[in-house]
Amino acid sequence: MGLWDRDVCEIFIAPDPTVVERYVEFEAAPTGEWLDVAIHWTRERRESDWEFNSHMTTAAKIEKNRVTIAMRIPWNHWIHEPQAGERWRVNLFRCVGSDPGRGYVAWQPTRTPEPNFHVPQVFGWLVFR
Repeated sequence: MGLWDRDVCEIFIAPDPTVVERYVEFEAAPTGEWLDVAIHWTRERRESDWEFNSHMTTAAKIEKNRVTIAMRIPWNHWIHEPQAGERWRVNLFRCVGSDPGRGYVAWQPTRTPEPNFHVPQVFGWLVFR
């Protein structure tokens, strides 16, 4: 827990574009640590299923001027194998370093006053061909 407070890469995937409030979060760190959690936003709160297990695997390589982090996320009941033409809502994030001076990078910026990646309404589109 708390991996998101350290140096980490994250991907958020909402495979059902009609229910973007249900998505899965995957995180991996250069240390090899990782987590996966299924999330559902309701009007009242965010529900996190910490028992979710995607069976993902990760790998990391640290070089002088580069960090490479890979995630392998198998198809499962939450994330089905996509068909050609299917569109999923997705966002990618990178948290670099730790406070103070922590950096944040987002494929689709959430534009929140404080860094907050849990804004599924701004997730981008991943189109399968």
